[in-house]
Amino acid sequence: MKTINIARAGLIVAVLAAAAPALARDLMVVGFGGGFQDNARKHLFQAYAAEKGVKVADDVYNGEMAKVYSMVKANDVTTDVIMVEAPELVRGCEDGVFEKLDWSVIDQKKFIPNGTTACGAGAVGWGVTLFHDPARTPTGPANYADLWDVQKFPGKRTLRSGAKMTLEVALLADGVAAADLYKVLATPDGQKRAFDKLDKIKPHVLWWKSGAQPLQLIGSGEAAYAVGYVGRTILANKNGAKYPIQWNTLLFSFDYWAVVRNSPNKAEAMKLINFMTDAKPLTNLAQDWAVSPANAAVANDPAVIAKNPGMVANHAKEGLFINTEFWVEHGADLEARFNAWLAK
Repeated sequence: MKTINIARAGLIVAVLAAAAPALARDLMVVGFGGGFQDNARKHLFQAYAAEKGVKVADDVYNGEMAKVYSMVKANDVTTDVIMVEAPELVRGCEDGVFEKLDWSVIDQKKFIPNGTTACGAGAVGWGVTLFHDPARTPTGPANYADLWDVQKFPGKRTLRSGAKMTLEVALLADGVAAADLYKVLATPDGQKRAFDKLDKIKPHVLWWKSGAQPLQLIGSGEAAYAVGYVGRTILANKNGAKYPIQWNTLLFSFDYWAVVRNSPNKAEAMKLINFMTDAKPLTNLAQDWAVSPANAAVANDPAVIAKNPGMVANHAKEGLFINTEFWVEHGADLEARFNAWLAK
């Protein structure tokens, strides 16, 4: 009898092992952190883990694509699913650091127009705007031209330490119409114009790299005015701050989920992306976070829109869409030029 029970127990263990996903390690998701990732951990990452019976971990980065390229080149891939901005997604797909997505696993029909690429599934929209703390500085700049007026608006301002977004802000401050911005920025004269404009404000700028820094600098009083991520500003306001968001200064785009090339958990990573872009978990996420999803059903859901007036999609007509093709073509050169300019 004892022998039969041992045999039966062994059979049960074997069946359970066969039924469970066989991952090389925990499924690793890497994103940009902040309030979005805190809420995504609950509604997307761990919801998937609970439903599918797999272990999911997550980590944060600041968009350092060099690390992704290095792990792929060394064939030591420790990240499975990664959130990337649109230009980096296109370049990474062309360079072979991201897998082509499996559309037999991921339902491509559920996305908004242009919500997918060969290597990317649309995650969420994001944007940056001007904001300030009226408790410290009663009157703040209403547009980017005002931000450059250091006589009318004295004090430090904080801008992103990078060419993307910062060069757009500089040209908008210099009077270039949003409709003409990328045509101007694509020319040598337009690029010089942007850097010349930055020269005028450089002594008054504190540069940020992570999305948390603008809020920290405004909160501490080190900076009087900031260009920072809308989602984080909205979260700060929910937690008691009263930072006015200047929607007319919105610059916005979409981030995408991608699978790192040669991920040992490639098959499970595709399933995770399909889950994270489904209507149900995104609707749950929208209860806690002002998400602008690339899932068409959720993006057009009146209840979600009403609950999340801070969705960047609600303010697209007021803002400027960050041109993906421009940054794919010019990004490497302009980022190198920006870093050299900043180091002077």
